[in-house]
Amino acid sequence: MPRSEPSKADQDLIHHTRAQGYAVSASQLERWRRRGLLPQPTRVYRGRHGTASVYPDGTSDLVCALARHSAPGRRSDDLALLAFFDGADVPDAALKLAIARAYFNSRLRHENAVAQAAACVPEGWETVLGKEYETAEAEARTELAKGGRVVRQMRINLRRLPDLAGASQREVDERLVGVLVGLNRLRLPEDDHEFMADLSAALAFDCVQDVDDVFAVWEYAAISHSSQMARYEETSPEERFDLLLGMSREDLCDLRKEVRTAVDQMWHRATWGLEPEADLSRPWMARRSAGMLMEWMSARQVQLGKVSLADLYFLSLGHLELCCLAAERSAGEVWQHPVGEGRAGFIARTTGPRHGT
Repeated sequence: MPRSEPSKADQDLIHHTRAQGYAVSASQLERWRRRGLLPQPTRVYRGRHGTASVYPDGTSDLVCALARHSAPGRRSDDLALLAFFDGADVPDAALKLAIARAYFNSRLRHENAVAQAAACVPEGWETVLGKEYETAEAEARTELAKGGRVVRQMRINLRRLPDLAGASQREVDERLVGVLVGLNRLRLPEDDHEFMADLSAALAFDCVQDVDDVFAVWEYAAISHSSQMARYEETSPEERFDLLLGMSREDLCDLRKEVRTAVDQMWHRATWGLEPEADLSRPWMARRSAGMLMEWMSARQVQLGKVSLADLYFLSLGHLELCCLAAERSAGEVWQHPVGEGRAGFIARTTGPRHGT
């Protein structure tokens, strides 16, 4: 509870948010201030009227956004991200900390999982397939182990293929791993017709499914393939963190606009034009958007020409679809009956006398 009567500035905030339909208490404002989600008011001189506490411009909208997304047990980081992607001016320190934790915590967990998957590669396999393939497969196995929206929807999509309709999950997963490996390689293996057939089925550009899961599949594919299309430069976590710390308020707002536009554009396509905007009021969506912001913050520094994140993802998905159509045309009848294979099948098909190895 507040230790004293709320200030005139706090009372004005409370009245404003109530007028907008949100009930906010003085103790709640104090709690948000302690967590860094609200700026401290400043004292200004009012001449013969003395001094008064005044909040920065935009604070009323920020309080409304915090109230709109507040929920019992909701973490401060999630609340900061939800308010930020709702258009509010979240204080820099709390916002940057929330973005950094959302991105680096997820990245660290992912890198540890990939390292564990890579350590399971049998001795000698790397000399056959190469380090680049092994790294891509470790990424793929890690994604499969997560079993999230991307994996769930890609399994459903792959079962549309006649030879997988009644297959066991293990068979489907081996084919799915092949798709994920291809998307995680440095370059898309466009000349591999069997892979491209499975990729086309997994992405299901022609099929209306659950919107959230279609969005997740296309988002994953767009991000993966945009990396394959772009210039590659490694950026250390320290460099990315320093870059984030140096971002101005204007820079962060510009990045937010680009991320929102990219997400909305992909959502619009996933809903077949029925919904123009994605709903970022869910914490997992806000955290994913924060991750996209961090990745694009670094990637846009090496992009040739002036290209937006939305343009990059749109071009990435469009190029994937064109690649699938081109592979279908060149494969002919083979496309209708893609060959299922695991690691051994891949090695048998891509190595040996006819490949000069």
